[in-house]
Amino acid sequence: MLECVRMQVSNVNLPHARMAFGVGLLCVLCSVGAFDQGRVKAQVAKPFALVGGMLIDGTGAPPVRDSVILIRGDRIERVGTVTSLPVPSEYEPISTEGMTVLPGLWDLHVHLIYSGHPNPGAWFRHAADFERVTIPASARQMLMAGVTSVRDLAAPADAIFAVKKRIASGELPGPTLYAAGPALAKMAPDQPAPTSQFLPILDAADARAKTRRLLDAGADNIKIFFAERMSAEERSAIITEAHARGRKVAAHGQTDNEVRLGLAIGVDDFQHIGIDSAEYPPDIVASLRQRVKTGPPVYWTPTVGANNLLNSAYTASKPEILDDPEAYLGLPGPLVAEVKQGWDAYQPRQPRADTEAIVKRKIAQLQDAGVVLVFGSDEGSAGELARHATWMDADLWVRVLGMDPMMVLRRMTLDAARAMGADPDSGAIVSGKYADIIAVGGDPLRHINVLRDPKLVIKHGRRYK
Repeated sequence: MLECVRMQVSNVNLPHARMAFGVGLLCVLCSVGAFDQGRVKAQVAKPFALVGGMLIDGTGAPPVRDSVILIRGDRIERVGTVTSLPVPSEYEPISTEGMTVLPGLWDLHVHLIYSGHPNPGAWFRHAADFERVTIPASARQMLMAGVTSVRDLAAPADAIFAVKKRIASGELPGPTLYAAGPALAKMAPDQPAPTSQFLPILDAADARAKTRRLLDAGADNIKIFFAERMSAEERSAIITEAHARGRKVAAHGQTDNEVRLGLAIGVDDFQHIGIDSAEYPPDIVASLRQRVKTGPPVYWTPTVGANNLLNSAYTASKPEILDDPEAYLGLPGPLVAEVKQGWDAYQPRQPRADTEAIVKRKIAQLQDAGVVLVFGSDEGSAGELARHATWMDADLWVRVLGMDPMMVLRRMTLDAARAMGADPDSGAIVSGKYADIIAVGGDPLRHINVLRDPKLVIKHGRRYK
């Protein structure tokens, strides 16, 4: 029998929640505390229809007003309008009148082990809690924010792969989780023992063996760190093994030298934007153009808000958003108190005055060269709270970088899915794809920040909000 439990989400009223439970879409345990009690309960039941909202389907096509989306099981069955697609009698109608309906959002750069503490390094004192508490809590917070797919790019292997399996089985609520596991790293001889988001390599044979180990454990891609310290043989071993298994390799692109090296060795996906130079020099631009021309594609996840870039001044102000109870959903009281104490003591670096101009210039160069920009927030880094990181970065793309909102929404949906090779099944509201769907009040093409408060969250046909 379906177990219905109390939902602690302010914008879900009880009659609506009961309706959702009645059609067997989903029940979620949302009490704050030990997350291993928060098991998803679902019941196979009749199909349902979302009726009346303005549809932005993720493909970049013009919005469709008065939309109808028929959902059966975990898939989208048909898409139309109230005039072209009458709701069959066996479907339970759910009104989306006054809302904009969108594909579930993607975030291609997250670190679910952290819980909003401004000093991530200090958080490893809680490493024993990552699998049972902090990763599940961050995953649930992101799902409730309308993010239905994420890519985690550095976490302990046992913890992140275990949570990935529990989410996939329906045991835990969370986005579809693509995980790299720990980053393969070449440590300096005098460097302290690394924390568990790194997997040190010793030589080329060790690099090959550890790449295989991660892939065998379920890694969806490989991340390399400190690539400049690796020998050519070590770098080649990692990339060759990953590509042989159809997996992409991600690496940092925060400095010009990291970009040069990444292009030379065949990195698929660069992370972050650096401000070590005012713009990319001609040799990098030429290399990018050549790579785009000859392939394979170059993906870039710029994470423009994080790492003392475009969100730094806002983070330094210690905004009220840090006290949002939804930012701590699923965390026990002592960890919440520790995070808040960390922010009380936080002393930010002074952001550079030219940061915004450099980021804008480099983004323009990447776009002009044909690089595929895909969306990621660096959730988990200082100020990038799981409940808010994704919409805040989208707001920066539109408000500060001046990007077209429809293009940004596509980067957060279909293009992100394509970067992960998941676009046949995900990333758009199209017949046959997974029913990963959100609805927001207002029009994100006019005010992108309405993404901050989704009224409806459906993942694989199950309603979570």
